[in-house]
Amino acid sequence: MPRGGHESASEPTAEPVRDLGSDPSIGGRTRRARAGLADLADLCRRRLDGRAVHRTEALMVGRYPELVRLAYLILPPGLERHRRVLTAHALVQDALPGRWRDVGRRPGAAGMSDAELVRLRIVRGALLRCRSTRRWAARPAALPQVWGLRLFPPTGGADEPAIEQALGRLSGPGRAAYVLRVLEGLDPVGVVELLLIAGVEDIASAEAEADALAAGPPARADGPGSAAERLLHAAHFDPCTLRATPSDLLRRRRRRRTALGAVAVAAVPAVLVSYVGDATGSGTHVAPAARVVVQAPPRMVPAGAWTTTTRLDFDVWSTRGARAGDQALTRRAVRAWVEPEAGTIVALGQGAAAGPPIGLPRLLYAGDVAEAAVVLLTDGTRLARYTEEHGGRRLDVAAADDSDARSASAVVLHRGVAGVRMLLAPWVDEAATRDLRRPDDKSRPLPVTDGTTAPMPDPGTVAKGCATVPVLELVSRRAADGHPYLLADLGEVSATHLTYMPPPEFAHTGRPAEAASTERALTVWSRTACVLETLRGRGLRLVDNWEFAHFDLPEAAGEGMWSCVHAFDRRGGGDVVVQFLPPGANAAGAQTVERLADSPACSRSANDIVTATWWRARSGAWYLVAAGSRDVVKLTASAPLTGSADARQLILKSPGTTPNTTARPKVMATLKSGGTIKPLT
Repeated sequence: MPRGGHESASEPTAEPVRDLGSDPSIGGRTRRARAGLADLADLCRRRLDGRAVHRTEALMVGRYPELVRLAYLILPPGLERHRRVLTAHALVQDALPGRWRDVGRRPGAAGMSDAELVRLRIVRGALLRCRSTRRWAARPAALPQVWGLRLFPPTGGADEPAIEQALGRLSGPGRAAYVLRVLEGLDPVGVVELLLIAGVEDIASAEAEADALAAGPPARADGPGSAAERLLHAAHFDPCTLRATPSDLLRRRRRRRTALGAVAVAAVPAVLVSYVGDATGSGTHVAPAARVVVQAPPRMVPAGAWTTTTRLDFDVWSTRGARAGDQALTRRAVRAWVEPEAGTIVALGQGAAAGPPIGLPRLLYAGDVAEAAVVLLTDGTRLARYTEEHGGRRLDVAAADDSDARSASAVVLHRGVAGVRMLLAPWVDEAATRDLRRPDDKSRPLPVTDGTTAPMPDPGTVAKGCATVPVLELVSRRAADGHPYLLADLGEVSATHLTYMPPPEFAHTGRPAEAASTERALTVWSRTACVLETLRGRGLRLVDNWEFAHFDLPEAAGEGMWSCVHAFDRRGGGDVVVQFLPPGANAAGAQTVERLADSPACSRSANDIVTATWWRARSGAWYLVAAGSRDVVKLTASAPLTGSADARQLILKSPGTTPNTTARPKVMATLKSGGTIKPLT
């Protein structure tokens, strides 16, 4: 039986699903009369069984994140996200069965397990909110309550908002039917039964809406593990993983002063901006009471601010640019961030929270770049780049939290036909460009004027086919002790730091930034450079290239390398790409063995790895080649070839016939600790 499902107690399983929704005797008085006495007796027994209540409470605590996500997805998407989060938690916390109000109100609930009754109460409560008037649906829940903060899940990628909008176009029952299928894994009969007991009258319409959504991208659901299931399990729909921002600071301060009997309000030079409204990727809604016209220009940062602190990030960038004193321009930039005017294009980067700045932003740059007026602002957690060009206005907002001296070293000021112009951190001493695909070529010095670079090639418009991958090479005595480090333009507002970690046999200082431009690092990066194109627009702060194994291949072919590229975003997650680099292979010849989304693999928290693939020698013979990381002491293959080796590498020659190279080799690695691991999935 599907996960979370249950059998119908009153209809044969062979009856068509559509008949279940269209038969009035099932959802009407006949059904209620038939099940009423059984329901009453069953629910009374639950009420008197204290152990059952405690057992159900333990079950709810164990499944709490899943249940809150279920409630959050069914609730009206138009509900302000902070209120939607708290309502989802309230529905789950109020779903403990066995209360007197359950008695007689659940026709058809007899025979349900406690877990199923909890789910029923959550679905029914969420559907009641969907049917209620907007004012009643948005009313605060009794518990939990949050004072002084606005809470909302992280912003998702391109697909999450799309499926959220698609869900928002459904009715409450249609949304519940779809979510129960994908998230809870209920079969059609189970969904119909639950909705009927929850009081839904038009089951056929709900089923039709769910079918229509499931039939088209991005919500196409092909069963467990489908793209739809992965989307609904994303952090964007997780009401237990939350971002916090301050509530209406001005209103809160006024109420506090009123309570204390204050009679005068002092003028303040910095006007704080409230954070009420819906912080979603669809735009920022600011309440009328919070629409503060910013009278003061953004704060200036002294030229030597970065020399007086041990922390180097965007907060201590010096204010630069020929138009830093142009208050009319900088005020327009702040107003565009607070509440964009009609006609202003607003682009929200991956992982960046929507909404006005937290407090009065700091001014990092204001000037003319390639016939465009550009203003760069920060509020400590995000960067905002405001551009006026050819009569148009644009605001790009990008996440900037979790930055360090290297990942906060360069920001894209302008993209144009001539190339990309960047603003470098004040602690950068030298700048150059290099082609990551040509490790033997020397870097080319890049002219810099007042922190602004001359045009450099735009990786998004250079020759296709990964023929060239331009990157920025910087030197900073303060940030990296004078060692060169690399930054890549991946289509974001800020550049992404590239690092390299050699295999254990190579001497290494332990600082990846120092090794990023060594000969070995450049060689490995030249063969894996094409991976960067797949990571564009992902809101990354760092991409690490870990060469976890290398060994000689048969028939004197040369050395093969194994690389694991981990792309770190600012939420702690990241994509992982494992590649096998045959001898002499260029970037196009690298074999991608594994590709995982949001995985901790190949990081400090998960640094044990084993993988395998097929390799063909010049003679035409096929070999199964496998490799493990530092702590692997034995490799064992069980299919399609069998063999083992007490080492970190295993090579098995295939018999005369050509093997099925699309089949996934089955390999297991034994670690020094005695544990075992399998290839990443």
